Order: sequence, then structure tokens, then C-alpha cells
Amino acid sequence: MSKINFQIQSDPKNLKIVRKNLSTFISSHKITGKDEGSIVLAVDEAVQNVMRYAYQLNPTHPIDFEFEKKDTDLIVKIRDYGKQVPIEQIKPRDLEDVKPGGLGVHFIRSISKEMNYQHQDQGTLLTLVF
Repeated sequence: MSKINFQIQSDPKNLKIVRKNLSTFISSHKITGKDEGSIVLAVDEAVQNVMRYAYQLNPTHPIDFEFEKKDTDLIVKIRDYGKQVPIEQIKPRDLEDVKPGGLGVHFIRSISKEMNYQHQDQGTLLTLVF
């Protein structure tokens, strides 16, 4: 079992830090049999949702990350301290409703093995298992 923790500010320019750290973690911990590009896409979508919905695009708030290899799984934890969206509202829009946007949760669910939101005293913890 191996893990790393780090934090970024909620500025979209910091998404590249998350993508780079995740790609480096995947390759350095020899996480095989998984599509790295899809995992990076799912995590990127989740972080964009934190920036957009928990922090209303304010670029100055913290987002904490934990990447962990456990057996053959990659576990990604994303923790914000912002506005809590009711968990029952976190769902993809109907795929028949053709319009731009709103597919992030669909991508995340289809790429990950598990997706779990937990409200904390302040903010939300999202755990993704790949």
C-alpha cells in the first residue's frame, strides 16, 4: 500500500498539477490494467465540479487529494471545504437531453468502479475507486 497527499487552490490553472501528479502516481506505482487517460479524465471532471459547484469558481479555496494504491486498485480521494450539494442531486443528466455540458458525473461513474460522496462537517469528500 502506497499513498501521497497534496493540496491545490481551486484555480482552474491548477488542474494541470492534479493531472501530472495523478499520471506520475499511476506510472511510478505500476498501476496496470487500467486506462490512465480515462482515470485522469474522471478525476479532472470531479475537480472541475468542485471548483464550479462547491466554490462557485472562486480560485482561492483549498482542495485536498489523496492517491492510494491498495492491492490492484487506485483510490482517489478529493476533499473540498465548500458548499455542499445535496447528494441526491449529484447525478448525470439524461443522455437523451442533447446539449453541451452536464456529463461529468456520467463520465466519472462510467470510468470508476466505485464513486462515493460523503458530507463532512464542512464540505464534501469524494472517494473514487478505479
